[in-house]
Amino acid sequence: MKKLIALIVLTSVFVMANAQEEYKLTGSSVKIDGTSTLHNWTADVTKVSGKLAMSDHGGGVNLSSVNIEMDVYSIKSDKGSTMETNIYNALKAKSNPKITFQLTKVNSISGTLADLTAVVSGNLTIAGTTKAVDLTVKGKQKANGAIEFSGSKKLKMTTFNVKPPTFMFGAMKTGDDVTITFSATFTK
Repeated sequence: MKKLIALIVLTSVFVMANAQEEYKLTGSSVKIDGTSTLHNWTADVTKVSGKLAMSDHGGGVNLSSVNIEMDVYSIKSDKGSTMETNIYNALKAKSNPKITFQLTKVNSISGTLADLTAVVSGNLTIAGTTKAVDLTVKGKQKANGAIEFSGSKKLKMTTFNVKPPTFMFGAMKTGDDVTITFSATFTK
């Protein structure tokens, strides 16, 4: 009986030491940069939600889940409403109103919460097409305990079956390549 109690106590301590804490996305900046035959363009995603689960035990950070959801109709372009409409149409927003990222694997994490670099893999869904992507993110814990992650990723629209938008009856075309730059702040 004493061995059973000792085993239960030891197991409880191990589980508590490895318990994942859930964090909610409380602030974000997501910027899309692209090109066209006329000029470069930028769009911001203004509605982003998400959560992550992680733990930090003196011996290192363990990230177990990340789920991010972006509202396609919240994308606002520096080129105005015509560009926004073309973006919504290209992203098939009526049938796919969300862009999502779901963590599938942590390839590496180095550093501590004060200065962290992680290489992760996940499923990115854009316009109804899901593809595996790798991301390198930097992380740091703020004075209030919140954790901020940031990074960028170059993508081809056609990888996600998105036809690059055209304007003025096809006279102006956007490039296939876009760069997504993001920062996300998570709080317990």
